[in-house]
Amino acid sequence: MEETVTHKGIIGVFLAIVLLVSMIAGAISPTMNVHAAEDYRTWSQKDERWAATAMGGSTVRDSGCYITSIAMVAAASGARNTDDFNPGVFAQQLNNIGAFGWDGSLMYWASVNAVIPEVKIETANLSFNSYTHEGKAAEMQEWLSKGYYVICNVGGHWVYVDSISGGNITMADPAKTETDLFSAYYDVYAYQVLSGKNAYGAAETENAAPETTTTTSTTTTTTTTTTTKSTTTTTAASTAAAATTVKTQAAKNSANSDTTTSATAKTTTTTATTTKTTTSTTTTTTTTTTTEAATTEAASETTMPVTSVPVGEYYCSDDEGAEIYLDLDASGKVIAELRKGDIVNVTRVLCGWCGVNIDGTDAWIPLEKLTYAGEGIELGSGDINGDGIADDVDLGLLNNYIKNSNERPEGISTLRRCEIEAADINCDGYINDSDVLMYLMLICE
Repeated sequence: MEETVTHKGIIGVFLAIVLLVSMIAGAISPTMNVHAAEDYRTWSQKDERWAATAMGGSTVRDSGCYITSIAMVAAASGARNTDDFNPGVFAQQLNNIGAFGWDGSLMYWASVNAVIPEVKIETANLSFNSYTHEGKAAEMQEWLSKGYYVICNVGGHWVYVDSISGGNITMADPAKTETDLFSAYYDVYAYQVLSGKNAYGAAETENAAPETTTTTSTTTTTTTTTTTKSTTTTTAASTAAAATTVKTQAAKNSANSDTTTSATAKTTTTTATTTKTTTSTTTTTTTTTTTEAATTEAASETTMPVTSVPVGEYYCSDDEGAEIYLDLDASGKVIAELRKGDIVNVTRVLCGWCGVNIDGTDAWIPLEKLTYAGEGIELGSGDINGDGIADDVDLGLLNNYIKNSNERPEGISTLRRCEIEAADINCDGYINDSDVLMYLMLICE
């Protein structure tokens, strides 16, 4: 009986200890769950939180490297906060506006800007002029130094360029944990340039600004300790007497003190000289801090990128189309209209307007209505849509182009130059019924 009581007592003590530990753990766990904002560089298209999110007919897991890289640009530039934004949120927002094709690809690059107005794809896929790793790194570094952001295509897969130093590229890869680009991938094939809310690197400068101001304030205080204005209104005789008094007091406090300046720093006597010195130091510190803040702000402004808009072929990306004006004035005369998907050749860009030539007349289209189509690509004869074969789909595109050419003003096309060259299947320099006949003969074979 006594043994049973003893065992119950031991068990009771054990249960009490367990309960106490549980209470302590419960009290501590909320603190342990508090953490810093999520690092966008760790975002993965395979993350189970959003891997299954639809992208048209695909998912983030299978096709999300491109939008994940762009989501990193949004977070890096301060356009979005990682507390409520991630690749899954971005994919859903793009889904809501029907931005994806059946294979998960973006149908229009302008859809990125539609969902995140502060972020814009500034260029099409850019090829490298250099064949070396160092040369390619240098080309991308030029864009970073101008305040832009860069994402790279490493053979059908996209990654975010985090930093470049000495020819080495540190990346954030949506599919891998490696960060050295050239170690993980032998080569990079192309890249895109994007602008964000803040210039590349501006966020780090802005966050470091408070520390710079504090350090400067401390340094100024130390420097101006030796500056006093107490003798400004006194005679030479009274100045010498004041200096003697301070020096004598300093000798009592420190046998190694020989100068009036050192004595002022160490003395505890509340003389008029010490009081005025403190006032002078405070004033100088305040002024210096204000000046430093202004300098930091000015430096920040100079790092903002100046957007360079390329000339060349653009397509109308606005669902409602676009009006073409005779002058740079949205209230002026409209001479023609674009339908969504129409191609125009932009020869200059001024103040948010694209200059074009319609029926021999210089005209203007709002830049916001257009999206740069990029450099032309090489297409096979008859392969207008670039799928590798010449078939009835290409014939349909050809017929639509001929119909449009007969009905619409010159300067508005349904095909790009490279596509028109591919459509000229008989190579006579003209797109007409002769090409249609050649297509029919080719398809029937």
